[in-house]
Amino acid sequence: MPAIRHRTIAVEGLNVFVREAGDSDKSTIVLLPGYPSSTRAYVRLIDRLANDWHAVAIDYPGFGLSDPLPGSPTFDKLAEVTGKAIDALGIGDYAIYMFDFGAPVGFRIALKHDQRVRAIITQNGNAYTDGFGPALTPLKQWWADKAAGQANIDQFVTLTGTRMQWQAGARDPEYIDPEHATADQMVLDLPGRADYMQALLWDYQNNPPRYPDWQAWLRARQPELLAIWGKNDPFFVAAGANAYQADVPNAEVVLLDTGHYAIEEEADQVAACTSTAMRKAFA
Repeated sequence: MPAIRHRTIAVEGLNVFVREAGDSDKSTIVLLPGYPSSTRAYVRLIDRLANDWHAVAIDYPGFGLSDPLPGSPTFDKLAEVTGKAIDALGIGDYAIYMFDFGAPVGFRIALKHDQRVRAIITQNGNAYTDGFGPALTPLKQWWADKAAGQANIDQFVTLTGTRMQWQAGARDPEYIDPEHATADQMVLDLPGRADYMQALLWDYQNNPPRYPDWQAWLRARQPELLAIWGKNDPFFVAAGANAYQADVPNAEVVLLDTGHYAIEEEADQVAACTSTAMRKAFA
């Protein structure tokens, strides 16, 4: 296993936690995690990528070991801090691996960094309303009527809700390491952190109105794009993967027989397809 360096960097007065492996002289892939996970979720993927690529995984403010933002968090602010972390690390051109929350964070960064982003690898990272699955119904109901939907959203930030996120759509839940959910819940149980995450879930409704901007960027840039999806994901369904080809006709779409956290059951395949996309992008 390649050695992984663990460190924090200062960004806007916050300690931002970074996992980094591989030769920094090689092409870089920046890995952006989902909800409610930290970059700990990427350790197996980093292990498979770091011999060939420079892999950098960044905990958003309030996720994993990074300090939370002051006040109410938004995706705009998560992206701002994460983009500045990429700059502070001295990364030039790079590929983005985006999962779940990684898509709204990553596309905001991509529009700012523009030509520096050589490839998009989206793993159950949505940018089209086609991708909304049935498991998002409680969120939609909450956005429509906050008081009426609050009880369901309160469940999202409990250990039961966190385990559900990890196991959603898995072929066999026994392949999902239960310590992931336990570690995530330890963060959610920190003072004020459950409210912090609910504020982000509330802010998520502001992402779909931004989809046309992200799609326009894709059409204009035509980056190397891999949409690799756990096709049984009840949150972001397979149609969301196929939708990328409307804007990037040469996008590769790979549908895997697994769920939301596809790396847990399909790490080898995800890593192989990601490396192929990287080779094309940096040829």
